[in-house]
Amino acid sequence: MTIISSSFGHLSQNNDTNIIRIGTRTSNLALAQVAEVHLLIADHYPKIKIEIIPIATSGDKIKDHNLAEFGGKGLFIKELEEALLENKIDIAIHSAKDVPPIIDQATEICAFTQRLDPRDCLISKKFSSIDKLPKNAVIGTSSPRRAALILRQRSDLKIVNFRGNVDTRLRKVFDDEIVDATILAVSGLERLAKNQLIKSPLSLEEMPPSGGQGALAIQVRKNDQKIIEIISKINHCDTQICIKSERSFLRELGASCTTPVSVYAEIKNKKLQLKTMIIDYDGQSFYEASGSCKVNLEEAIKLGEKLALQTKKESCDLLARIVC
Repeated sequence: MTIISSSFGHLSQNNDTNIIRIGTRTSNLALAQVAEVHLLIADHYPKIKIEIIPIATSGDKIKDHNLAEFGGKGLFIKELEEALLENKIDIAIHSAKDVPPIIDQATEICAFTQRLDPRDCLISKKFSSIDKLPKNAVIGTSSPRRAALILRQRSDLKIVNFRGNVDTRLRKVFDDEIVDATILAVSGLERLAKNQLIKSPLSLEEMPPSGGQGALAIQVRKNDQKIIEIISKINHCDTQICIKSERSFLRELGASCTTPVSVYAEIKNKKLQLKTMIIDYDGQSFYEASGSCKVNLEEAIKLGEKLALQTKKESCDLLARIVC
């Protein structure tokens, strides 16, 4: 399969499905994600050419502020979604955890790649675990979920806003030593072939993951049937069922990027098992819910909605503090 790099200035409308124009962020991780999808497409359509359209998103441009002040995680897909709607690209590739529960109604997520390890891990130059961090150590993260879960374990730790792509954050930890540690997704490090840094993976119990973590989501125009037919071939059905369940929970809950919330579905013993948690910003109060259902897309979506309604009913005070 041929890869062609391009930019908006050299594009015309694409009516040839022998070429698929992929919109992507420009970080090393984003490009690794493109390569992953590229190989999956090649397995089914070896003659299709790939044109890579690099797009800088608002989330990439805002480096020194908390994204919640400007619109949240949706800033990582905003310009990609716009390019899709304007027919400048055919598909947009996202980290599934970065896609808000509600996207433009003229688009859809038509495929999820197989989920990699969903865990987070501690990244530190000197310390091997959260327990071994010194009193009042500084942890860098921009994730309300990670911050709250860290404080749940160690209320003495200091959390500071920590932005940038994976390479930037690693540099801040190991070279600049701005913080004592940060938390990164295991899957991102795996995709970047930085497995040697995965020394302190955090269990799903101590650091339950963000919805969609570990998988890629591929967004398309709803009316582009040719592209949907092609991209649907690379969909990993079990991952799709799990993440659709997670996203239905987040959507029904009304969660945003400022909500410290975890939701994780997995298939065990031929059942889909969904676990959710909302947690106060200081880590001291939380509410958990769980349930199971058949491994079926419709049932999985209903389970996510059911647990969200249960959470709303049984944790009103906590929700009032954390859902904006």
